[in-house]
Amino acid sequence: MTDVLILGAGYAGIRAAKMLAKYAPAGTNVTLIDKNVVHQEKTQLHEIAAGTMPVDKITFNIRDVLPKSINFVQAEVSKVNVEDKTVDFTDHDTMPYDYVLIALGFRSEDFGLPGAAENALPLEDVATAQNIYETIEAHVANFAKSKDHKDLTIIVAGAGFTGIELLGELTHTVPALQKKYNTPDIKVVSMEMATRILPMFDESLAEYAMNYLEDNGIDMMTGTKITKIEPNAVVYADGDSEKRIYGNTIIWTVGVSGSKVISDSGFEQRRDRVMVTEHLNLADHPEVFLAGDDSAVMDPSTDRPYPTTAQISTKQGDVAGKNIAAAISGQALTPFTYEAVGTVASLGGKDGIAQVGGKQRKYRGFMAKILKKAVVDKSLLDDANLSTMLKKGRLPL
Repeated sequence: MTDVLILGAGYAGIRAAKMLAKYAPAGTNVTLIDKNVVHQEKTQLHEIAAGTMPVDKITFNIRDVLPKSINFVQAEVSKVNVEDKTVDFTDHDTMPYDYVLIALGFRSEDFGLPGAAENALPLEDVATAQNIYETIEAHVANFAKSKDHKDLTIIVAGAGFTGIELLGELTHTVPALQKKYNTPDIKVVSMEMATRILPMFDESLAEYAMNYLEDNGIDMMTGTKITKIEPNAVVYADGDSEKRIYGNTIIWTVGVSGSKVISDSGFEQRRDRVMVTEHLNLADHPEVFLAGDDSAVMDPSTDRPYPTTAQISTKQGDVAGKNIAAAISGQALTPFTYEAVGTVASLGGKDGIAQVGGKQRKYRGFMAKILKKAVVDKSLLDDANLSTMLKKGRLPL
């Protein structure tokens, strides 16, 4: 019997499990392991952080969507012992493997910025997303007693994809909280080091997003280098001097890295991402596969690693699962290739931008938001099943 361990039930892990259930030869024992019993659609965490979507709309029970041939174990991975071909856990006995897929997802990266870990709120999972919204609402509610306008200031550090989608949701959250607690204006500030947001989009679409957010009350501070996070302020460079934006809610969406398990296991890595072959495994340990945020695979068109996106992670999960099945059967492995279907960003409940298809057609406004809902529904269909999509999807059917 061949033992296959899949570490992580995110986008890549679940897809790999489904591929192995379909293609692995008889006698293969496949076990999917995750510290949670529910899968989180992490591309939608910004909605939880803004309080615009209930948690149950972006989560589902992992066991409910797995093929019957796949085992599931709830456990937290602590280390992968490549030489011994075993995996250690914080809360489970060590497990051996013949093949392993590491797909443990991302964690927030503060790049060692002073005060970021202590004073800013990361957006990593459902728990941290809920904490962000609870913090926002608690400070707004507290204004009635404090009369401190820092309670009414929300600072979002980082205007990458997640940051922009969060800001879009906050354009709905802020008016609702202001009405609920009868406060003066609530200020939302976006601070980003780059001078242009959303470089993955055509410049006209990025400009549309920028104008939309500014028109809806977001103070967009681009070209701003953050130097420190204090308990109630973000410090940034202004020439040779320092300036501060004061606020009691500081949200960190600047960047992510792979799982800490990667460095703890002694892999050669950069920001906890491991360079893999075109087959998504290690050259010197071909039984070890990596996918999603823990992997780095080269894009031959740019000679740079592909970005870490849910779309790429899903495709990597498909290829890794098929390749493990092929390796068990003694067949040739398939190289990972990728061509983006498109990119869609939400700007709140009824707006967005999209660049999709081979011709990279551009959409903005309500049509882009419809495309975003379709992307969410497709993800639920791929990760879970049709019944889950019908229950939790966004498009009316």
